[in-house]
Amino acid sequence: MFESWSRSWEFAKLSYRTLGQNKHLVVFPVFSTAAAILVFLSFLLPLAQTGQLDGWLNAISDEATTQEENIAIYITAFLFYFCNYFVIVFFNTALVASVMDILEDGRGTIGFGLSFAMKRIHSILGWALVSAIIGMLLKAIERNRKIGAFVSAILGSAWTALTYFVIPVIVSDGVGPVEAFKRSTKTMKATWGTALTGNFSMGFFGFLAAIPVFIIAFFLFSSVGLAIALAITVPLLLLLASVTSAADMIFKAYLYAYATGRTLPNDVDTDSMSLAFATNS
Repeated sequence: MFESWSRSWEFAKLSYRTLGQNKHLVVFPVFSTAAAILVFLSFLLPLAQTGQLDGWLNAISDEATTQEENIAIYITAFLFYFCNYFVIVFFNTALVASVMDILEDGRGTIGFGLSFAMKRIHSILGWALVSAIIGMLLKAIERNRKIGAFVSAILGSAWTALTYFVIPVIVSDGVGPVEAFKRSTKTMKATWGTALTGNFSMGFFGFLAAIPVFIIAFFLFSSVGLAIALAITVPLLLLLASVTSAADMIFKAYLYAYATGRTLPNDVDTDSMSLAFATNS
């Protein structure tokens, strides 16, 4: 376990180093966040302005929803899930495509990533549809008051693990959602030690990156006005989230690239990395 953690630590450092050398990659999570906010507002504002949102919330809190209201709520929620997953998968696909291009000595530009994602639009739509369906099923299970939340959490964790490499699969192979799931599951089984402990490594890097931001926020909120503190802290937190998100996707791209025999940068110690897969395959 310690060896697997050490190898994942090397992957994590490589991911952040790549991001430092290709700072434009952080733009993709920024685009994704902005698009997700627009999706949220496109659903929230019409529902709020028509009074439909208040009506649904009151009915749900009173447990007095009609069958027609339940159908409308579920359809709206499904459409929201689908649109939200679509923008997330789209920009993550663009990011991983750019990383893969960098691995092949390309520039991995923003334009390259976005155009590549457009070429994979059919796979992205398919995976967004599957993700929305699974998301709705998990939410439906969660509504069971006795064990729903527990079962939903377990199933959700399993789903997250098995779909760990779906985006790299979509980039590499352009397959449909079912085949992408199968290939992700197969790769995950072969690399589970490094992949799962890698989540811890990436989380630890994210924690280290967050320390200066929280220190700055502490001094701002204790020394200046609330408006000024928020104006500085919120962008810093959004930047931090974008950096950690980009690094996480780069980590998956590197891990998948090596697991499937693709080229890694010349300065990467491939001999030590090979041990990450020899013991788990």
